[in-house]
Amino acid sequence: MRRLVELIGAITRGCHEAVTVRDAARAAAQAFIAQFPDSSVVVFEREPGHDTMRAVTGANIPTAWHMRAVGIDEVPLLERAVRRPRELARAAAVRQARPAGVDTQRAVFAAVPDPAETRYVLMFLGPQQPGDEDERDLAIEAVRHLLSASAVVANDGERPRTLAAIQHAKTEWQQTVDALPEVVGLLDGRGRIVRISRALQRWGIANIGGAIRRDLHTVFHPGCAAADCPLATCIATTWREFSADRPARAECNDPILGLDLIVELQPAGAELPGASAPKRVAFIVTNVTSLRRAERELTAINRELEQRVEERTEQIIESNRELRKEVARRREVERSLRSSKVELQGLSERLMNAQEEERKRISQDLHDTVGQSLSAIKYSLERAQELVRRNDGAQAGETVGAVVERVQRVLDDVRLISTNLRPALLDDLGAASAVRWLCREWHDVYREISVDADIAVADQDIPAMLGTSIFRSVQELLNNVARHADAHAVLVKMRLESGTLRVTVADDGTGFAASGEGANGGRPRPQGLRGLLERAEQTGGRCHVESTPGRGTQVWLEWPVAPGLAAREANVIIN
Repeated sequence: MRRLVELIGAITRGCHEAVTVRDAARAAAQAFIAQFPDSSVVVFEREPGHDTMRAVTGANIPTAWHMRAVGIDEVPLLERAVRRPRELARAAAVRQARPAGVDTQRAVFAAVPDPAETRYVLMFLGPQQPGDEDERDLAIEAVRHLLSASAVVANDGERPRTLAAIQHAKTEWQQTVDALPEVVGLLDGRGRIVRISRALQRWGIANIGGAIRRDLHTVFHPGCAAADCPLATCIATTWREFSADRPARAECNDPILGLDLIVELQPAGAELPGASAPKRVAFIVTNVTSLRRAERELTAINRELEQRVEERTEQIIESNRELRKEVARRREVERSLRSSKVELQGLSERLMNAQEEERKRISQDLHDTVGQSLSAIKYSLERAQELVRRNDGAQAGETVGAVVERVQRVLDDVRLISTNLRPALLDDLGAASAVRWLCREWHDVYREISVDADIAVADQDIPAMLGTSIFRSVQELLNNVARHADAHAVLVKMRLESGTLRVTVADDGTGFAASGEGANGGRPRPQGLRGLLERAEQTGGRCHVESTPGRGTQVWLEWPVAPGLAAREANVIIN
């Protein structure tokens, strides 16, 4: 649209200075080439009453058309333009010679409107650019109608026809301008409207008659006196920036009309002598609301998209963070599993060693006590048999009596071995009674160490599944006291509180260092404590040890016990 306004202004100035139609046509052709430099314009002139036309002037004229004379019927598009002067004759493709070769161009023939007979035809050659065709056609229409309005006829007899042609061209040009979607018009030097297109009425702003001799702001905003009106500021800005050789353009968002508007000012017409501004100023008011709305929506969509991308990025970062935590946790679990595997292997090895040691001890006990006693009994019975054969009954009876006593001792040894392996009290009565018996038996062996058995738990309160573990743990702890503690007193305590069975073994011995090495007079950490910890964990309990060198040792063993569990187990066994 800016090119069209500049073209009209240039043609108007050229026609004002031209003396003949040919001069005006040359000026119009040069103005057209200035806006569309990739085009060519040839002006054909026809002698009245003849069917031959000759190329008389133009701009950027192809070599083949210089001063060329052709018959009207030789060029179909030329003939069509002459026969139908109100229409543009177009050709989709014309091969045109260029210095660099031959290319295909679009040709348009346009007759200059004449009420009597077509005398001038314009030929326009230009590249095939689909997006540019409408603007070129509109410019061609402007050229031929402005030439028609500027025709100069020499004799007075031609004046009525000339005036009619001018009026006809003016009407056609006004119709062309009125068809534009933009509000287009002319302003005088003081900014008042001289002419304006009918787009003003289509926009629903005002009538054309009421807009003449009023300024733009008053027409678009009747009665507006706001000092900060955006439209008034926009118009004032364009006037400040406008000059005869420099167009001006400004944009605003009009809250009153609810539109986004672009106001443009272009020079048009001849300059007044001594004046700093052109006699007429062309203005264009363009409604770009749809475009700006689309831009705002696109910006909002981009902002929303960026926000979604940021949120998704945060989610991915958080997922990666959780994934790294999970990987670290799995690695820790894997290390724990490997450590547990090593510990399990060590426990299995210790268990096998303990079993072998236990078998060795039992074998040794059987060999040293039962085996030797049975060998002595066998020898005594053989001697008694020999005495019977000698009829020495008195001596044989004494021997048999000695054998009976020895057999009784063997029975006592076997019972002792059996009790050490598993006390009968543990199965007959329960864990609490078995621990009391263990304390008494242990004190009988180690009389220099006093034992306080504070057992406030009944046998039926302890589940059978924990009995063996509790008994063996207390037995191990008492043996550690006897072997390592150098203690004078030991406390064995059992309590059932809030669903937790707690067993405590405390001594006043030398204690041991927490690091496991002897320090400050303490003893090394007993190796059997690890077995206590593993036994407690295997039965669902836990083991806690506190020891200070020179201040004794305390060991707590705890198991969770459900109320009535021991009674239910007894019921199951009885039933």
